[in-house]
Amino acid sequence: MGQGSNTIQFPGARNTPQVDAEATAKIRKHKLARVYTIVLVLVLLAAVLIGYFIYERSKIFDSMEIVSAINRDNIEGTKIREFAGSVMTYSKDGAGAMDAAGKLLWNQTFDMQNPMASVNGEMAAFADYGGSRIYLQKASGETGVVNTDMPIRKISVSANGYVAAVLEDLDVTWIYLYDSNGTKVAYFRTTMEKSGYPIDIDISPDAELVCVSYYYIDCNDLKSSVAFYNFGSVGQNSIDNYVSGFNYPDEMIPYVEFLDKETAIAVADSRISVFAGAHKPVSVSEMFINDELISVFAGTDAFAAIYSNEAHGTKYRLEVYDKEGKKTSEKAFDFDYSNVTFGNGCVILYGDTSVYVGTYAGKLKFEGDYSKPILLLVPQTATGKFTIVTEDTIDSVELK
Repeated sequence: MGQGSNTIQFPGARNTPQVDAEATAKIRKHKLARVYTIVLVLVLLAAVLIGYFIYERSKIFDSMEIVSAINRDNIEGTKIREFAGSVMTYSKDGAGAMDAAGKLLWNQTFDMQNPMASVNGEMAAFADYGGSRIYLQKASGETGVVNTDMPIRKISVSANGYVAAVLEDLDVTWIYLYDSNGTKVAYFRTTMEKSGYPIDIDISPDAELVCVSYYYIDCNDLKSSVAFYNFGSVGQNSIDNYVSGFNYPDEMIPYVEFLDKETAIAVADSRISVFAGAHKPVSVSEMFINDELISVFAGTDAFAAIYSNEAHGTKYRLEVYDKEGKKTSEKAFDFDYSNVTFGNGCVILYGDTSVYVGTYAGKLKFEGDYSKPILLLVPQTATGKFTIVTEDTIDSVELK
């Protein structure tokens, strides 16, 4: 026999390595085909979703359709406002809320002469001007009571149930902070000589900050200031929890409000100031006003101002701003408005039967008339859906 190696081939035997390579290639090709198919489906789905998103953002509606309506009694002396997506009413005798279907969500009775209300998220507070009791109300139905030792002049409630209250005491004015159980958390005194008289007050949604606008007389000149107090850990080492303040000579600041826990605005006749900071707010924008400022409305991610626009050919002008104070859009109009609200990235302006809906960037979504005068319009979570309250009905409405 020769010295070379001999290979013995048994009948029926296969070349296994070659067959395995072919099978692996087929399996790999099949898997790649599945991957390509899945990727293609995902790309097509993304394209459809993007197209739908662009279509919805660019779509302009031309009518308001009443989906359902229920009757309501319009009781004289009752005030109405939005509360956590529901319709809240309050009067001297008490307060309550209903949903769009007319279901009573909660009801609270009290006896007041001049009721005040404050709303923040899913928390509401009520007090009688000059009274000594604050009634707390959660959207879920839970209630609470805060008793004060002095007459109440103004209240502001946070989203977690804390209440800041301006209390009058002879020649001294106190500002108290209470928790949802009615316990005093902090307080400090204000006087005309030291800080001035508090005109307006607002508490941040998380109750860490309280913003107060003051006015005072200095050498026979009227002056104002805006002060921030921190009731969290940052403010514990500060006198009266005071962490920052800003002076405005020759101006009155009648309105201050938090948009969120770290953004607040202050409004004067000649300017709108924007402050930012969750602990020690600083001024980030000063918008000086040329035309007469008539109204300011604050949302949680934007705010709006309405100016006289007669010098420019219409009665009014709506301007929308982002949280940094940058103007994002404006709208000239002639109808007499009653309110501005915000929802789903849109600003809604309405009055009597007139309604305007536009995005913050100014893209028109709807402009037209409703069938009856509107007392209150509440945006719902779904885009283009609203609850509208009229003199005798609560209507569920959808843009078409």
